[in-house]
Amino acid sequence: MELFAWTDKLKTGIPKIDEQHKRLIDLINELNEAMRLGKGKQVVGEVLAGLKEYTEYHFGFEVSALERNAYPKVDEQKKEHVAYVSKLQELTLQHKRNELGISIDVMNFVSDWIRDHIMKEDMKYIPYLQGKTL
Repeated sequence: MELFAWTDKLKTGIPKIDEQHKRLIDLINELNEAMRLGKGKQVVGEVLAGLKEYTEYHFGFEVSALERNAYPKVDEQKKEHVAYVSKLQELTLQHKRNELGISIDVMNFVSDWIRDHIMKEDMKYIPYLQGKTL
């Protein structure tokens, strides 16, 4: 069961970034499914770690492209990225310490943040990257 669906509203029109956003959404859905099915701590932990790792990869790609193309608000993007990765690290540590009862609140945080970030912040940089080689 999919928690979060890719829609045209999320498209940036930049294929490499759209592919990466789709992968992030797949990972969110994988995490949701593991939790929904009551998968063990190890499985949920692996999915959380994979989400964090891929998020870091994507953010690095995005920031590099923005810097190469002189996006004036790249520092704002970096701050948001750091905050999100920090929250994922915190959730991962809480999960490892058995302090995190993975809940709908966690899933809402992860999916809402990605959706809001893509639809609001990422859409601002589209004019700086469209038609450019990434």
